[in-house]
Amino acid sequence: MLFLGALAMRIAHITYSYQPITGGADVWIELLRAVCAKAGHDTIVYQRWHDHVTDPGVRCLRPPSWAPAARAEFWTLPFSLLSLRSELCRYDVLVVHYPNYHRFVEWHPRTVLVSHGVFWDDRPGALRSRIKRALARRAYRTATAVVANDTFFLREMGVPVLPGHTPFTEVAPLRFYVPNCVDTDRFRRTDPHPALGAEPVILVPRNLYRNRGVHLAIDAFALCARDLAPAQLVVVGREGQPGYGEECRSRAYKAGLAERVTFAGPIPWQEMPAVYSAAELTVIPTVSGEGTSLAALESMACGTATVTTNVAGLADLPSLQCAPTPSALAEAMLRGWANRAAIGAQQQAAVRSTFHLGNWSATWLRILEDVAALPTDRDT
Repeated sequence: MLFLGALAMRIAHITYSYQPITGGADVWIELLRAVCAKAGHDTIVYQRWHDHVTDPGVRCLRPPSWAPAARAEFWTLPFSLLSLRSELCRYDVLVVHYPNYHRFVEWHPRTVLVSHGVFWDDRPGALRSRIKRALARRAYRTATAVVANDTFFLREMGVPVLPGHTPFTEVAPLRFYVPNCVDTDRFRRTDPHPALGAEPVILVPRNLYRNRGVHLAIDAFALCARDLAPAQLVVVGREGQPGYGEECRSRAYKAGLAERVTFAGPIPWQEMPAVYSAAELTVIPTVSGEGTSLAALESMACGTATVTTNVAGLADLPSLQCAPTPSALAEAMLRGWANRAAIGAQQQAAVRSTFHLGNWSATWLRILEDVAALPTDRDT
């Protein structure tokens, strides 16, 4: 099927998770689905199996019967795509969210590989990391188009762009840098969320995975808690990596901070503007595997001063940045706390002028339409 500019497209997302929405990549798909629907395009999302998904635009896939334990599901799920070739070929464009998933659909004539961040920087040089990087390089080479939400991924693929490169640009033929962006109508200062309590809050909006660095935030807080009294460190996010949540709670207890570190659990994404508005400072303490963090951008859009490490895609953001060490993060937290009103205002202005959904939506629609219009052997 040859796409003609004014016609509706049929777009399929190939991903691991989407519904229920629990993380930044899930939010990303929700935003793009809304943008495409407004433009008159049809989308469907293929994701892992979940018993409670009722959206007719979502197709849940069961992992192969031979697949091992659930912890390997991210890697085994794409094998389920092998039986769907005749179904997937009916879509004008496949938007593929992970390099290892692209390997199973690279036969399709119009694919867009999306990088949500490098995921092989946790153990540089290790065999596992080298394999992940090789998968990404293959997907980068074979995809019709590639959209990276940070410049670190592009540098890893050999593209000579620096952190902070001009966003929404084509950095190589059909290779684009399109950072995450925020719906600034939704994410703005509002009444504070009652779940965060009356004490001043330093917010850590992170699901409990080691690469998200909650342990780093606790270690840094231990170094500066006395100077930040009576502030509370509040972690908002779901349990993730087995045992990691308990490790973080144990760290807080051993540091004598059990009364000042709260694990609030997950809060629905729709309520997050009120969560950011309740915080005096937001900390994104990533140690690896991060793109242009939606949580950081959402916080800054709400006017809450935001401190991040300078890991990977975070270096592209207008956040207050530091090295991913306890001492550096503690120092940045103290600087952010002391100047939080001015920093929050500056960051809010930067996000609202550049990292807003208008720029993101227009760029993504143009990329999808350009890819769908490309002639292929099937069209001739």
